[in-house]
Order: sequence, then structure tokens, then C-alpha cells
Amino acid sequence: MMRLINNKKNVKIVSFLVALIFVLGVGALAYTQMATPSMAADTSNIGVVDTSRLLNGNSPVVAEATKQMDAYKQELNTQFQKESANMDDQQKAKLASEYQGKMQNKMMELQKGIQTKVSDAAKSVGDAKGLTVVMDKNSVLHGGVDITEQVQKKLESSSGNASDTTDKSDAK
Repeated sequence: MMRLINNKKNVKIVSFLVALIFVLGVGALAYTQMATPSMAADTSNIGVVDTSRLLNGNSPVVAEATKQMDAYKQELNTQFQKESANMDDQQKAKLASEYQGKMQNKMMELQKGIQTKVSDAAKSVGDAKGLTVVMDKNSVLHGGVDITEQVQKKLESSSGNASDTTDKSDAK
């Protein structure tokens, strides 16, 4: 055994074989890693939703919230006119500030409702497609399955039902 190691020709052959196996292993590893992303793109379990497209002015969810906000503003304006009829400027300013706070609270409530509706629709579509994660498209640099159209259809189909439940929750 010692005689094989002492022979320089044998050491060179063994070294060459080890180096060859190493290079082939690295090459095979690189090939499998490069091939994986192209196969994974077709079977991705990450969904993306373009919320800027969902929440534009034409969206039924936004239109319904705008309609509710306009009605609430009109209601507050009527109440303000009635209550401030016999007030001085300082009292009117205080009342206006109070009503402004009410409008901001209503705006936040409506925004939260929109966010919940979009989130629920995205979850429903994602579950139906077998997606484990659904993200905003602005957060994703590359990849994912775009489900924006399906979420938009889901929101449009549920917008009639959503206005009925919103009116009931306001009446409580």
C-alpha cells in the first residue's frame, strides 16, 4: 500500500480522478439548480394580486364605498346645519371639528371594509386554485400566478351581496 502512494504516477492518477469526480459533481449540481426555476414557475403555489387594478374608480367595491361616504357626508351636513343654526363661530368650529372626526372614522371603516373584501376574495380564489400564499403584486419582483382577474370577478359577483350586509351592519 505504501508502495502505491510513493509512486508519483499513481498519485497523479488518483488526484486526477478525484478532481474529475469533483468537477462532474459541481456541474451536475449546477445543471439541476438551473433547471428547477423554469419547472417551478408552471407549478408555483404563490399567487399575486394587482390591488391597484382592483381598487380603481371603476371597481364596484370602491364605487359602493364612495356612495356610502357621500350619503354619510350628506347626512352629517344636514345634521350640522340643524345643530349649528343658533351657535356662534367658536361653537360651530368645535362642532365642525367633531363632525370631521366622524367623517374620518367612517372613511377608515369603509377602507377597512374594502380591504377585508379584497382579502376575502383573494383568499377564496387562492384556496380554489390551491395556492398557499397570495401577495400584492407590488411586493413580488418575479414569478407567482397572477389571480387579479379572478379576484376582480369574485368582487364583482359579491358586490350586490356586500351592500346588503353593509346596510344591515349600519342599522345595528
